Order: sequence, then structure tokens, then C-alpha cells
Amino acid sequence: MSNRYLRYGNQRYIISKEAEARLHRSLAAVYDGPGRSHEWFNLYPGTEAPCRILIAPGVPITIEELLD
Repeated sequence: MSNRYLRYGNQRYIISKEAEARLHRSLAAVYDGPGRSHEWFNLYPGTEAPCRILIAPGVPITIEELLD
């Protein structure tokens, strides 16, 4: 079994496959799309644990997988 996490700065957040797919679309919009220099991404929309992260050049974001 594996657990996937989004590492944002020195924080680590659990990320679902659906959230990861949304993240990739947001990354493409910022890095590949014309005219967008940044975008706010809601990791857990519609929940009581909102987590907004900034997607912008120079902001470190990685996906990690930890094996149990």
C-alpha cells in the first residue's frame, strides 16, 4: 500500500488521485498557459480542512509516495 503526499515548502499534505489530477491541470495553466503568472489551488475543496496553496514559478511543490 502506498500513501501519496504533496510537499509544499516544509509541509506535507495527503493528496488523492483526483486532487493530483486537478493539481496537474493547475500547474499546466500556470507554466504552459499564456498570461498566468500564478494560481491559488484548493487542495481540499468543500471540506472543513481547506488548504490553499500558491502555484507560481519558484514555489517548490512535489508529490511524494511513501511505501508502507
